[in-house]
Amino acid sequence: MNGVVIGIVSLVYLGFLFYLAFVAESFKNKKKSLNNNPYVYALSLSVYCTAWTFYGSVGRVNQSGLEFLSVYIGPTLVMLLGWSVLRKIIRISHVYSITSVADFISARYGKYRSLGIWVTIISLLAGVPYIGLQIKAISSSFETLTGVAHGSYFYQEPAFYISLILILFTILFGTRKVQSNETHEGMIFAIAAESIFKLLAFLIVGVFVTFWINDGLNDVFEKHYFKEQIQEAFEFKNHPGYGNWFMHILVSALAFMFLPRQFQVAVVENQNEKNLKQAIWLLPLYLVLINLFVIPIALTGNSLFSSFTNISSDSYVIELPLAAGANIVALIAYIGGFSAATGMIIVETIAISTMLTNSLILPSLLENKKFKDTYTFKIINLAVWIRRISIVITILLGFVYFKTVSSYFSLVSIGLIAFVAIGQFAPIILAGIFWKGATKVGALYGLLSGFTIWLFSLIVPSLLQDQNGNFSIEIVRQFYAFFEVFRIQDFDEISNATFWSIFLNAIIFYTVSMCTNVTAEEAKQALLFVDVFKYSNKDGQSLLWKGKARNQHLIDLLVSFIGSSQAEIELSEFSEKNHINLKDGIADSKLVSYVENKISGIIGTSTARILVGSITKEEVVSIDEVLEVLKRSQKIIEDNEELKNKTNQLEKLSKELRIANEKLKESDVIKNEFLTTVTHEIRTPLTSIKALSEIMFDNEDLDFDQKKLFLNTVIDETDRLSRLVNQVLDLEKYESGKHLLIKKSIDIKELVETVFIRLEELAKEKSVKLSFMISDDVSRFKGDEDKLIQMLINLISNAIKFSKPENGQVELDISTSKRKLVFKVKDNGVGIPKETQHRIFEKFYQADNQAAGKEKGSGLGLSITKKIVEIHKGNISVNSTPNEGTTVTVVFPL
Repeated sequence: MNGVVIGIVSLVYLGFLFYLAFVAESFKNKKKSLNNNPYVYALSLSVYCTAWTFYGSVGRVNQSGLEFLSVYIGPTLVMLLGWSVLRKIIRISHVYSITSVADFISARYGKYRSLGIWVTIISLLAGVPYIGLQIKAISSSFETLTGVAHGSYFYQEPAFYISLILILFTILFGTRKVQSNETHEGMIFAIAAESIFKLLAFLIVGVFVTFWINDGLNDVFEKHYFKEQIQEAFEFKNHPGYGNWFMHILVSALAFMFLPRQFQVAVVENQNEKNLKQAIWLLPLYLVLINLFVIPIALTGNSLFSSFTNISSDSYVIELPLAAGANIVALIAYIGGFSAATGMIIVETIAISTMLTNSLILPSLLENKKFKDTYTFKIINLAVWIRRISIVITILLGFVYFKTVSSYFSLVSIGLIAFVAIGQFAPIILAGIFWKGATKVGALYGLLSGFTIWLFSLIVPSLLQDQNGNFSIEIVRQFYAFFEVFRIQDFDEISNATFWSIFLNAIIFYTVSMCTNVTAEEAKQALLFVDVFKYSNKDGQSLLWKGKARNQHLIDLLVSFIGSSQAEIELSEFSEKNHINLKDGIADSKLVSYVENKISGIIGTSTARILVGSITKEEVVSIDEVLEVLKRSQKIIEDNEELKNKTNQLEKLSKELRIANEKLKESDVIKNEFLTTVTHEIRTPLTSIKALSEIMFDNEDLDFDQKKLFLNTVIDETDRLSRLVNQVLDLEKYESGKHLLIKKSIDIKELVETVFIRLEELAKEKSVKLSFMISDDVSRFKGDEDKLIQMLINLISNAIKFSKPENGQVELDISTSKRKLVFKVKDNGVGIPKETQHRIFEKFYQADNQAAGKEKGSGLGLSITKKIVEIHKGNISVNSTPNEGTTVTVVFPL
């Protein structure tokens, strides 16, 4: 394909990305954000998938089979299992305006500059080869697509001009303006779009190879999975082996969190912690999709190009479509790889240039008193130009690495070497956010020891060995031969370097920290970082600041960074919120912390500390004072917690009192209804007795039959009064616990027959058919016979009263289930409304449907029944449907 056409397509693609960035920035200027979205956030995290993913994973399959997956399992485990750690890092960075991983580490350990400098140096040494890797991928894919080899001189190299274009675009993306919190709205939106395109491009190539060149996955394996070398590579146990799998997964997980570009997109650019929740599953899904066709492409390429020694396995993604004559697919593959590489270069370079500016160059310049006096209020413009120069230097160093060293390494090996270097940040970051005893000296010694192991185990040998892997200098050979004893059997170079570097890093870090004292500044930062969820506001630092400063100096410093109009708005909001008068001469500690945090988001914590320190007179805070503030803060937190608990208790008590009051009101209503009912019940038989007695007294000549009828009525009404009084007395006994329970072994069938005999006349009177059924396994039960008879009479008589007038049916079903005796009384009556079913066992309560032509009782029968059931350790329930009937179930333990 024509090289000019490919170049134009590349420029058009970069132009499209810049247009997307411009659109996102315009939305931001309108106080809207396209990036505050979980999908954009998850896609921006996919900058992890570079040219290594697009080309190198395929090349890795031929050497070690499934081992290529280890670098994606690590990030997946971080998102699924370690998201809470990432969330804490994000919270810390948001609260204290962290701008980079170097800034984070420096800030944690008392804003210790030396740590920030070393983290910057290590990031640069790891990042430059990684950037060179991307340039190599772009150059190789360009040459593969066009068939034109690069020239002898750098100006004849297409990659050189691509590097210049990337410098321009990175400057436009990252330093068009420097702002607070160092977020890059346009860049992140463009990176999210780039992640979509590289995924689609790889899927298109994968589908083409699997279903066009081959006839599906089965065909891929039948045709191409036959070489002994390939089959051996897929033996999980030996290639790469369990130990190597573990170490590769570990180092990729650490790199995913702490690579400068990953820290930039995952932490610095994060606009909302809640977006992390969706990214937990979105990123793993993305990693699965982008690796879906790696093996089919690798197997097909290895088989078809087995006789072509000049074709690298890293280039199969483009070579296969070209071999099949599908130039459009090959072009899509090129743009996909170009997209993956440029996305990484842009973000990585911005992150490294930020560290170089904020942690290395500016603090070093500000150490010069003359420079500081001249530029204190002009530092922002200087920072912008330093950052731009850093971008130029970083990408050109990547190009130099590509031209001089990268040809000796595969894409994956360069990436893994960078991963091990970045893994050295893990002990001091992870311990730093959970352990207050970590010291800056321990962190520095640990970091340098791990870095030294990395340097001498992975970098120096690659520079001093010949093509056969032998050292030409004898003393160097002897030096490395001595350390061969520490090599772990079956571990590859990466796994050995990972284990020993991180192990020694952690051990030395811990040991030195335990042997050194924590300074006041370290103790303050440890408190703010470890307990960030207690001090999740930017005023936390002001608790531990002691000194003097003038308001006007601080305001002038802030104005020099964000402009007078913006500063006026923000300071007005700040003073109103904190009730601080900015017209006073002496500044409040909260204002000092506010200004320092604000400019930290632009030039980093180290530089911000130097600038603020230059216009304030800060007094040394002793450890005792830090501890005193900590105790005071903790006391406030405890008091607040205690007050909160008491408030909750009061609210709970108030709620309970409210409920009790409502129950009292309800009981009062029920009591009144009961008194009315009982009065009515007593008055009716008394009236009848009195009337009949008066008739018989006044009419002595009444015939015998008439008198006998009147006297029978008097007896019936007297019995009715007696039953009512007995029910009230029984209920009082049950509720006061004065009842006497006489338990004995009862024959259930005899018990039921006794009850049915007593209710036979009532059933006939109401035209209700009574029936019962007893399971064969039911025989005897130990209980109070009189009370159980009373229980069944109450339940069955109730069912009779509310059965249908003419064809009423009441059934008693007795069975056992799971060592329980179950009584079920069923009727086909009017039923009970659902909303009142829970109340029918309340004393004095009578269901509303009793008013529908049904006789009323005292409302005590079912309440007494429930008490009888409860004293036998049983429970009672009701299930009813209006107009269909009711079932009352009683369950006793056997």
